[in-house]
Amino acid sequence: MKITYLNPEKENWFLVTWDISNKCNYRCSYCPDFLHDGSSGWPDFEKVTRFVDTLNEQYPDKKICFRFSGGEPTYWKRFDELGKYIKAKGNYFSFLTNGSQTVEYFQNIKDHTDGVIISYHSEFAETQHIIDVANTLSCPVSINLMLVPEKFDTVVDIAKQIYENSNAAIWPKVILTKTGDLGLTNEPKTYTEEQQHLIKHWPYFRKLDESKIHRGGIALNDKPITANEIILLGLNKYSGWKCYGGIDSLHVSAWGEVYRSDCKQNKIGHIDNFIRPTEPTVCSKQICGCLSDLYLRKELEI
Repeated sequence: MKITYLNPEKENWFLVTWDISNKCNYRCSYCPDFLHDGSSGWPDFEKVTRFVDTLNEQYPDKKICFRFSGGEPTYWKRFDELGKYIKAKGNYFSFLTNGSQTVEYFQNIKDHTDGVIISYHSEFAETQHIIDVANTLSCPVSINLMLVPEKFDTVVDIAKQIYENSNAAIWPKVILTKTGDLGLTNEPKTYTEEQQHLIKHWPYFRKLDESKIHRGGIALNDKPITANEIILLGLNKYSGWKCYGGIDSLHVSAWGEVYRSDCKQNKIGHIDNFIRPTEPTVCSKQICGCLSDLYLRKELEI
């Protein structure tokens, strides 16, 4: 049993997912307070840039892609400056955003941005504004459309509108239930068979140049599969599997803690001091629910 990359060269592509803060201007109903209440504050710029330098020293054999999220990272006053610093170091700079900043903001940041993923939250987002932002950016733009089951048809109509009026790739984002201890049960919301069929045969995705923002496709036992299919089929249960978090990725929390991957199973230090893993880890999580983690290679020895 194994999860592998469709493009073997992506083993040298290293993803750093970084929650720069848990401050956010949205309060989505499916998002727990600890992901947006601002309790972390903003980071120290010098510590952040020092860690960027450390990663380049620790992983000289990797092509490092920084993917920032939050909270909402674009409201940090030094975020644009950080992007310029990362690009000057020869790394890739990308980020997740709710797209609520002004069009002028994205116009200014686009020249040193390799990719943007916009999370479309129908409770707050304005469709035309998201279209305007997507059309302003010159880098690849992917939109994670949060598929609220109760508003499914409306959200699909929004996907069609954005797809027809921009060059963005629309990705149907299955919502996971963030409840229970630490808010991380990661059980998918309930979707009808008809809705699941549309998710699987999604008509509003277009191929982008993902070389600088995404590891690319994966295969389960050499057969191509998507993260949504893995979730909806209940195949995202990797307890006992060998996972390459820490080898192919790192995650940094809003408090500067460093983990092998987004699931935060294995803490390996802090941005001030961490130890580079040299071997994969054995998963102990009941459910793998983070997209970045689902796209990591894994294997189960039988």
